[in-house]
Amino acid sequence: MDQPLAEGLEAALAAAKAAHFDAPGAACDYAALAASRERERLAACLAGLESIDIRRMHIPAQMAFWINVFNAGVLRDAAELELASSARQVQAFFERPRLWIGAHAYSLDDIEHGLLRGNAAKPGHLRAPMARDDPRLEYMPILFDERMHFAVHSACRSSPPLRVFEGGKLDRQLEEATAGYLRGTVRMESRGAALSLPRLFRWFTRDFGGENGVLEFVVARMEDEAAVEMIDRRRGAVKLHYAEFDWTLNRR
Repeated sequence: MDQPLAEGLEAALAAAKAAHFDAPGAACDYAALAASRERERLAACLAGLESIDIRRMHIPAQMAFWINVFNAGVLRDAAELELASSARQVQAFFERPRLWIGAHAYSLDDIEHGLLRGNAAKPGHLRAPMARDDPRLEYMPILFDERMHFAVHSACRSSPPLRVFEGGKLDRQLEEATAGYLRGTVRMESRGAALSLPRLFRWFTRDFGGENGVLEFVVARMEDEAAVEMIDRRRGAVKLHYAEFDWTLNRR
């Protein structure tokens, strides 16, 4: 019973993307989405997850499931984001419980930072989102994959594009999502002396093993061999700059 529920959510998310997003999944017609059958279908699929048992899923399927739940929750409730007039109000959107999965309620932050990031503190916070005895930690994917940062869609201009993930294809899909986002956001400066990177790398530096880990992660996915060679010649002496994050709703 649990696999059809997860697959139904994947299909509903794919239908919403096809109907209301541009081809890359970067911008959405939120007015059309709000009044659409696709949103109703997403809401129905999310409501049906109260009966799901995540423990019965394979490990890759668990991570794909939580990413899809996060993205579907953002789309279902995007009308709230349209009313946000500040970055703080946007953050509050992610902090409020809004999803009931299995026997527990979750905020979007609970899913992103509590489960997908291994119960790590949100940037700007000192405490992990879930207490050590929180029963929801039982549903955390066993393996942490830093590429999840390029899979969660926050419906803003600086967000990675919306994608739909499948357990059996997760590794390839995560790599495609990561490489695609970096291709559009990473810029080499001063002949390899500096790199301009998405703000995500500053917020989550520890997830990538520090700034050296960030540099290795990014360079490993650069397609311009000449640029890679210029960076490699500097033996890690590369300055990292971080672009500002644009929280403006990514209206189509």
